[in-house]
Amino acid sequence: MADESKEMLDRLERDLAALKHEYDLFFNGKRRAEPMKERKEMETKFLVGSRRTIVGNADQLRFNNLSGRYWTYANLWTRTVRDLEEGRMHRDSGGNVKRMSREQSEPVDREHVDRAAEALLEARRSCGLAGDPSDIQTLRDTLYARALEISASAGGKKVEFLVSVEEGKPKVKAVLR
Repeated sequence: MADESKEMLDRLERDLAALKHEYDLFFNGKRRAEPMKERKEMETKFLVGSRRTIVGNADQLRFNNLSGRYWTYANLWTRTVRDLEEGRMHRDSGGNVKRMSREQSEPVDREHVDRAAEALLEARRSCGLAGDPSDIQTLRDTLYARALEISASAGGKKVEFLVSVEEGKPKVKAVLR
């Protein structure tokens, strides 16, 4: 009887790992449809298992742990699919599921980029480097493009640039807010 319980628990654990993998594939765009059939089968297995008598305390604890893990995943999967359907999440060009940022705002203020570009130009001049006023637009574009990259990798946070001179060289540091 104890061997049968351990075997059932091992099978449940393998099946749960496989189902989680299938959902990971779905949310990463590698699978077209949600694995509903597999999910229903797993849910049935847990419901049937909950009606069985498990003799050992360790086996009962393991079953409860697996069951709790399944229901936690099930709630997460349901919530994520609902968010996809209701537009709070979307798929990027690679098919991955991404949460929409609450405020679709610019990653950095244009005025701040202008001030940072001017400060960088002034810092370059103070270090004796070329600082032609015609370079200001190129600096603005470069800083803005870099702010977009940094903000995207940081989940849409605002970016601020700090310009300083260190060891005789102008430095630009990006700070997330």
